[in-house]
Amino acid sequence: MPKYLYRMLVFTLLLVFIPVASIGTISYYIASKDIELKVNKGNEQILLQNQMRIEQVLKSVELAAVQYLNSSIVLDSLYSNITSEDFGTITDLAKGLYHVQSLAGVSGTYLINLEQDWMISSRGFTSASSYSNQDVLDEYIMRSKNLFWTAYDPAKEKPPAQGENLAMDTIRLVVKLPIAAAASKPRAMLIINMSYSVLESYLAQNQQLGSIYVLNAEREPFLASYSSPKLQDDMIANLKSATGSSGFFKGNDLAVTYKVAQYNNWSYVSVVSIDAITKESKKIALITLNACLAIFILFAAAAWYGSRKMYTPIRKLFITMEELGDGAADLKKRDEFAYLEDRFHTLFSSRKELEQLHRVQMSQMKEFFLLKLFMGQITESEFSFKCDTYGFTARKKALAVLTLQIDTLQGSRYLDRDKELLLFAINNIVNELIPADRMVGALLLDQSQVSLMTSEKEDPEELKAVFYETSELIKLKVHELLQLNISIGISRPFVKYTGAMDAYTEALEALKRRISLGNDIILHYDDIETVSGNKGSAIASLNHVEDYMINALKGGDDVAAIQHFDEYVSSIMDRGVQFNDFQILMLQLITRIYQLVQQQGGSLDQLVGSNSTVAHFMKLNTVQGISAWFKKDLLPPTLAFVKQRVESQYLNTAHQMVQMIHEQYDQDISLESCADQLKFHPVYLSRVFKKEIGVTFIEYLTDYRVSMAKQLLETTNLKISEIAERLNYNSSTGFIRTFRKITGVTPGQYREAHTKME
Repeated sequence: MPKYLYRMLVFTLLLVFIPVASIGTISYYIASKDIELKVNKGNEQILLQNQMRIEQVLKSVELAAVQYLNSSIVLDSLYSNITSEDFGTITDLAKGLYHVQSLAGVSGTYLINLEQDWMISSRGFTSASSYSNQDVLDEYIMRSKNLFWTAYDPAKEKPPAQGENLAMDTIRLVVKLPIAAAASKPRAMLIINMSYSVLESYLAQNQQLGSIYVLNAEREPFLASYSSPKLQDDMIANLKSATGSSGFFKGNDLAVTYKVAQYNNWSYVSVVSIDAITKESKKIALITLNACLAIFILFAAAAWYGSRKMYTPIRKLFITMEELGDGAADLKKRDEFAYLEDRFHTLFSSRKELEQLHRVQMSQMKEFFLLKLFMGQITESEFSFKCDTYGFTARKKALAVLTLQIDTLQGSRYLDRDKELLLFAINNIVNELIPADRMVGALLLDQSQVSLMTSEKEDPEELKAVFYETSELIKLKVHELLQLNISIGISRPFVKYTGAMDAYTEALEALKRRISLGNDIILHYDDIETVSGNKGSAIASLNHVEDYMINALKGGDDVAAIQHFDEYVSSIMDRGVQFNDFQILMLQLITRIYQLVQQQGGSLDQLVGSNSTVAHFMKLNTVQGISAWFKKDLLPPTLAFVKQRVESQYLNTAHQMVQMIHEQYDQDISLESCADQLKFHPVYLSRVFKKEIGVTFIEYLTDYRVSMAKQLLETTNLKISEIAERLNYNSSTGFIRTFRKITGVTPGQYREAHTKME
């Protein structure tokens, strides 16, 4: 099956399944909750019926007991000390008890006179002390109520005496006499026992509605419907913690409904199995499930038919694109729409790339066309023909070229490597600042930003003012945005586009006058002659100042080299030279530095770290920039290189001279003979030797000959004259004088002292 058809079918089936499943689930949930609610309501009604039946029995017994106790025979007997001989009184009292005992559910009655110590019950007339559970009586006496119901508690009461009609599961009504009086101790007490089995018969026996339980005021179960299981401890705990007069909660597998009676604060509880409650709900769930499945199958068939119909045009489009292109081999990993998306994306991307390439190339072609115009390689007719093609504005009355250069980056927050990026930013500023109807074109050319501008003015002075105002606006904006000082040269107005080359040259020539006027200026080419003033006399020879500087470089003297360079620049500037002449003189100085470094076996380009030192120099367009470049980039590495070579040469020469002394000390060796062998001037060798060894050549030669004389005096028996001859002394007298001057003793004294020491 095609992937998109499969996904569309799955999506359609989900659209069917989700609402059908949701409706079925909601319907089942509502029906089950409704059944559960009805079961709870039914249980509440059954609990109410059981409560009313039980309370009716209890109230009838309670009413009969009150009527009996309010009779005159009972009231009179409270204060009488009845004995077994008072047969008539006992009979009358017993008749009333028999009447009460004849009521439904009553299993036994006791009339106990606590003060007179007598009791009438089913056993007859006995003493009150014969009651089997005196502790229970004491507990009843301590209660605040004069009439209350209670149940037999085997933990507190003794088993009933033989013949006493008292079951272990008896429910008991206790009435203290007198009823109306709130005495600390009652005079008498009526106890009526109710049969558990009789009361149990009043509880509902329908097992479909669960089990019925009755709990006392302390929420302890004492009565339950027939064959009901024991109430679980966790349910008892929940019932004790319940606060309302009625309620409902669920246990593990059981549902509990309870109701608290206001009559005696007993709780009537119904416990039903949850499975019994949900039995009907399961039937509804089964019916709902079958209905949902039938609906789902019906709609699934419709979804299959509709999906195939909707997929047909997509399949046709896919087949067409597959025939036109490639890339269908991985269709197993993608669906048809993914393949179509890739194909369309490829087409749109290709178109976008072509448009982007066209824009980039158009921009580059425009700059190239403008560059050819400034280079004089475009004719007037060719410019007019391609003017619209490259988006140049239509020509107005007059044209002019504005050439902008950065004066210096010294003292700014920029570095030299940022210069090209700054010129690019300035070019963008100019393009945004000048209206399109006045800007023919702008580009970066040889460390300058060049703009070809036009104006509708005709008067030369007005044209000059317009271009000057434009230059001022550019200058202020650049300083505001980039905090840079720039200078702008303005050409003379011209009409034909072919005059752009001459205008560019004029604007550059105007900028070169910064050598005498300083930086941060705007200068028109027409003002060059007026502002330049007296050109001064011809430049005198500056070779001697240049020689001083080169000699300082040869000697590795940093301070002298920089000082002579400053004097050299000052001497040139004092003569009022043009910028072109200044460049020529600086090139001459660079050439001599090239020769000096090459003589020492080095390369100036490598020292400066540039592929072409001269090419880098030619990019500098101000005296300040050139001077700073010399002091920062050119002279320091040159001085370091020369100084290293000079020191290395000094040390090598001095070592060669020491070696010559050690080898030729017994010959006629002198500073001049060393100079002949080493091909240096004797004065130069004397200075090198003194600098590296620390003593003069003669001092070192004399010390070495004396040290050799000491060895001969110590190890041989040669005469003093023979030793002097070996050491190339002309006479022994001169040798003795020299030896005594250095050692303080004569050669003979030195030998004698050495012999004694041995």
